[in-house]
Amino acid sequence: MGLDRYSAIIEAVLFYESEVVSLEKLISITGLGKDKIYEIIEELKNKFSDDLHGVTILEVAGGFCMQIKKELLNDFKQIYSIKEKGRLTRSAMTVLSIIAYKQPVTKHEIEDIRGVSADNQVRLLLEKNLIEIVGRKEVLGKPLLYGTTQEFLKFFNLKNIEDLPTIHELKSDEFRPDDE
Repeated sequence: MGLDRYSAIIEAVLFYESEVVSLEKLISITGLGKDKIYEIIEELKNKFSDDLHGVTILEVAGGFCMQIKKELLNDFKQIYSIKEKGRLTRSAMTVLSIIAYKQPVTKHEIEDIRGVSADNQVRLLLEKNLIEIVGRKEVLGKPLLYGTTQEFLKFFNLKNIEDLPTIHELKSDEFRPDDE
């Protein structure tokens, strides 16, 4: 089978799957090695990069997926009357940030950092599958430990947790609100 055929198969799989397709699954489907898969993915990304295409391929959450290009997203939402996924409140984002940067972390540790209860935010983030219980801390009472999920990576279009900006980067002008 030629590389063009493998490229077509990978493109079709990414189009057909509604979830992120892992590198391992693409290797299993095609029988190709990791490097060849990445080479084909790069070719497909380049193919879809011009204005003639409305989709792009992203590497997120340990795999690959096909998504609508950002510049078309608002038009697409209007055409199909799609509502927002539901934005997170500032307090939920704060709790999610603490968990993302400190994981695994207990609710008590989150509350120590924030200075207020985190019950509602933790429950909301669990319901949205952005965080999960990853174990118990080996201290008195054995409190639950929380960490981020694959859904968190997908939600923020991250390949892995290491793609989060560092604290130094967050202090840069790029991440400051416009009203400052």
